[in-house]
Amino acid sequence: MIKREITEEILHWLGKEKILVLKGARQVGKTTLLKQIKSHIEENQPEKDVLYLQADDPKNTQVLNSPASLELFLKQNSGFPDKFVYVMIDEFQTIKQAGQFLKNIFDENKKNLQLIVSGSSSLEITKNKEFLTGRALDFNIERINFKEYYDYFYSAETKRTPLENIEEIKIFYETFQSRIDLILKEYLVFGGYPEVITTKNAADKEMVLESILKKYIEKDVVDFLNVENITAFNSLIKIISGQIGSLVNKNELSNTIGASFLTVGNYLEILAGTYIMDFVAPYYRNIRKEISKMPKGYLLDFGIKSYLMNSFVPAETPGGDLIENFSYLTLKTQFKKDRIHFYRTAAGAEIDFVLDDSDGKTSLCEVKYRTKVSTPTAMKNFQKRYPDKVNRKIVITKNTIKKEGETYFIPASALPFVKF
Repeated sequence: MIKREITEEILHWLGKEKILVLKGARQVGKTTLLKQIKSHIEENQPEKDVLYLQADDPKNTQVLNSPASLELFLKQNSGFPDKFVYVMIDEFQTIKQAGQFLKNIFDENKKNLQLIVSGSSSLEITKNKEFLTGRALDFNIERINFKEYYDYFYSAETKRTPLENIEEIKIFYETFQSRIDLILKEYLVFGGYPEVITTKNAADKEMVLESILKKYIEKDVVDFLNVENITAFNSLIKIISGQIGSLVNKNELSNTIGASFLTVGNYLEILAGTYIMDFVAPYYRNIRKEISKMPKGYLLDFGIKSYLMNSFVPAETPGGDLIENFSYLTLKTQFKKDRIHFYRTAAGAEIDFVLDDSDGKTSLCEVKYRTKVSTPTAMKNFQKRYPDKVNRKIVITKNTIKKEGETYFIPASALPFVKF
């Protein structure tokens, strides 16, 4: 079993007057996580009932037709309302007027039940947010991150070491470098879908990925979101996958795929809303500038790129774009998406990541995937421009690990085991 880091965060909120919403792409393990939570409740809270319903299963349509129907079902299948019951609803966004439905159930029965629901499209979930404000807590369920993959592959229980303990990080890296590098190459090709990770044979991994992504196109994009020009949509994904970490220029993309500017904008929203890509905003103190400027795009799983490019052969030395994407996904395990930016001057000088720390300051992070490295000039200039804003400077390298002045040099493969 793959142990998920987010599980403990969710378990902390069991039994409290909140709707727990597990959000994430299809096939990232939301259903497995719900069932693990169900087992945990049955083992640790035997005095309470727990029921699981799949919202997109036709046999549950009548049960989820109205709050009254669900309440009747609970009375017939559990000790509700005399007995507290946990109600798990998978793919809840397929319920008609889902937000209103959950609000009504919650408001009437929050002393007698807790709703734990999952959803695969943030676009649809967002439509229901107004009803859930103040009532729900969101948990983003990502693909398996590299640390989780390492622990699963080697049956380990690693802990992240604080960045400041550079010597301890160095000992860990030098001890386990060969182990880490062995599976990193595979991870950069096949990514972190749970079923892909647990499939042993490379050819079988390819087939599993193809099945997942075809289902995404057919079920989410065509059927659920009603995208008609699927050729243009597929072309857009392929183009962006080939230039990860680059600025996303809507005008340029519009001309390339032969679709309108508005259509490209809509497709980009779908890619973000269905957890295929993240778009990182530039760093500005003026929030209006940040919103208006072009973002950079990163894939949320490496298998997507391999599938679209029909290339599943691990590179002897990964390209800088892949390592930058890997670094983004790694940083995202500890920083919320809206706390990660990039910095770019009018002259083109760039810092890959500007991280908002909890104290109101920032950490600067630059990917230099090579052996000989030094503190980038852009970082020094940023610190001169914002002298009171910088906490730490981090350079992500190929295999150099050291601290030089105020700059930490950390190998990309060691980054998942560092605590920021």
